Amino acid sequence: MGVIVKTKLEIIITQNMIDDYAEASKDYNPIHIDEEFAKKSIFKSRIAHGMLTLSIVMEFIYKNFNKEWYNNSTLETRFKNPVYPNEKLIIEYDLNKLPNNKIIVKCHKENGDEILTTILVL
Repeated sequence: MGVIVKTKLEIIITQNMIDDYAEASKDYNPIHIDEEFAKKSIFKSRIAHGMLTLSIVMEFIYKNFNKEWYNNSTLETRFKNPVYPNEKLIIEYDLNKLPNNKIIVKCHKENGDEILTTILVL
């Protein structure tokens, strides 16, 4: 049996981060930046851009796998729940590879609600 390696990152998503991402990406959808608009939505509040969350996951992957992952790898990502300002996210993976060199990277809220799952194929 191989060595088991598990690592994680905890980060709080702030409204400032969401606003900065909106500016950088030019994605000014009011669900992300307009509280009054967002209150009337199904989410009842502003939410983070899905791609903001994924970009944080991608940075985590890069820091843990360096160039190994992007030369000949693929990602499969599923978004499951919204992220609200000031929520703590936990991103983690377990280096017990699945068949076909797959590693699952999960992002969830502090309360356990899953945000997204990314399957990294090395």
